[in-house]
Amino acid sequence: MLTRSLLILAALAVAGLWLWSEWLGTQVARRHPPAGSFVSFDQGRLHYRERRAEGEARGTVVLIHGASSSHADMLATLGPELARYRIIAFDRPGHGWSDRLEGDAMADPARQAAALMRGIDAVVPERFVLVAHSLGGASATRIALERPDRLHGLVLLGAVTHPWPGGISWYHHPTTWPLVGPLFTRLVGVPAASTLLDSGAESVFAPRPVTPGYLAAAQIELLLRPETFRANSQDIAATLDFVTAQAPRYRGMKVPVIAITGDSDSIVSPVIHSATIARQAPQGRFVLLPGVGHMPHHAAPEIVAAAVDELAGRRSNLASLAGAAARRD
Repeated sequence: MLTRSLLILAALAVAGLWLWSEWLGTQVARRHPPAGSFVSFDQGRLHYRERRAEGEARGTVVLIHGASSSHADMLATLGPELARYRIIAFDRPGHGWSDRLEGDAMADPARQAAALMRGIDAVVPERFVLVAHSLGGASATRIALERPDRLHGLVLLGAVTHPWPGGISWYHHPTTWPLVGPLFTRLVGVPAASTLLDSGAESVFAPRPVTPGYLAAAQIELLLRPETFRANSQDIAATLDFVTAQAPRYRGMKVPVIAITGDSDSIVSPVIHSATIARQAPQGRFVLLPGVGHMPHHAAPEIVAAAVDELAGRRSNLASLAGAAARRD
């Protein structure tokens, strides 16, 4: 009798957590509805936001966000600094309001790069500067390698580009498993993540404080939708093998690369990733920001804007700004 009662309680707990996670995802989606436009394909749609240039346009900038995020993070902080450019900020497949397109196979950064370029080709006929943060660097470097004719250059912000020791956090593994993954996501992943949004933000911004209003402006809650949460773990799990295979190609990179990172980034190693690709890429540059963590676009958006200016062929004060940042800290 006791065993039966325990089984019933366990079943009720499982059902309750499952329904709560689904309910939470629905509420989050209502709070952050799509505010941009869509590019449609046979498999689904990609969502993007566009900001037109103020005054005469200096060119076009395309933004690709990192893990646990959406287009809103980079657009919120870089939009004002890049106001003289036409800005296109995409949600990567399975994030924000972009469909996963090819399902679980879309975790491959190469597939994401191809899908994003289909979207970019549809709305950006001109050459552009590509800016990518964190995990978005894996797909962005593939775009730069495969479609150099479309780019003025590539700006990487604390970007993942190379294999790293230690692997990934344990919970990403069960989240990605075919049968266990959906269950684990709803019973463990989403409930746990819902309590950790603030501390997670603190860890990526450290040692600096979190930008006021960041969670709302960046629409971070969208991660709490079960399918988005699972897609995020799949992306993270697929990236290590991908960059391991791709890294030897960087010596053949045909576009200029400016890798900007914080010296206190504890999420993506400045030495393993940014410094290395800046050294390997024939036209690579490395900008190290003292006292900055994993969010250089929040800590120093003016330096990101100067890098964009330089790649777009405009007069740039990147060197003086980076030097001033080093002296300040």
